[in-house]
Amino acid sequence: EVFKEVQNEWWPYDVYTRICIFLAFMHLIHCWTFMQIGHGLTETRSVFAVGCVVLPMFILQQSIMALDVLPVGDSPLCHLHKIGPFSMWLAYAAACLEYKRWYTPSGMTASFVLVYCAYGIQLIYTISLYWLCAPDLSAPPTAAEAKGAIWWPQHWHLPRAFVFVTWLVAPPGKLEAGQHDLVGEIRDAAAGRGHNSDGDRMVAEVLTPAEDKRRDVHNALGKQGESPAWFSVKIGLLAMMVAWVWMIVGYSVEVATQGTAHPSFLNAPGMPNNLRDPRYRKPKPG
Repeated sequence: EVFKEVQNEWWPYDVYTRICIFLAFMHLIHCWTFMQIGHGLTETRSVFAVGCVVLPMFILQQSIMALDVLPVGDSPLCHLHKIGPFSMWLAYAAACLEYKRWYTPSGMTASFVLVYCAYGIQLIYTISLYWLCAPDLSAPPTAAEAKGAIWWPQHWHLPRAFVFVTWLVAPPGKLEAGQHDLVGEIRDAAAGRGHNSDGDRMVAEVLTPAEDKRRDVHNALGKQGESPAWFSVKIGLLAMMVAWVWMIVGYSVEVATQGTAHPSFLNAPGMPNNLRDPRYRKPKPG
């Protein structure tokens, strides 16, 4: 009984801590790979060295998703999250075109298209993660109550995509034959509940909705019927969606004003678009 009351508070955080580890590794790999693409090509022009970074990171992300994420349903859209790592290859190709030796209009256009595709993939990938991480309120995942196995009640709304990586063991829903809850029986007897020695019900108690919810460990949900831990994860994923939309809009403005006198977002006021600021250049000898 004590474990039930305690677990009623922390089990959603236990589940989404494991999911947040998955999200953290995926985003960290993306961040590090994009940084290596920009650094390797901008600073050293190491085309093949950067490709040697993208390849293992692509395989690593696909492996993590294959091990952690269980596709829900038979629709091809259930595997939509697997397109996320492909954005690294598109970004790599776009950066190579940006820093190729000779400028050509076709190369510039191809670079624009690849960047848009990479941003679009990241946005679709983030939306897919949102739906995968959301608790399933319609058909929560079922798990058999067995000794020594992962188990949780069906009332616990967990994301079905992460059912096999959620190592959560809930208290038994009912006592098996031959088992007795002495603490519970003493408490019920003191409150005038339970059964007498003949097995007859002593008092037919009617619980208020608030009391019934307090006693039920399976209803550890917030006021809006959702897990408080999921609310925090949801805000983070929604912020990522807004960030990728901002990147698409900002890049569109840069493309529309490139080659003009319109100042870039990252340039000092009055400087033409895509022109290096001479104020931060060191004077050349002579």
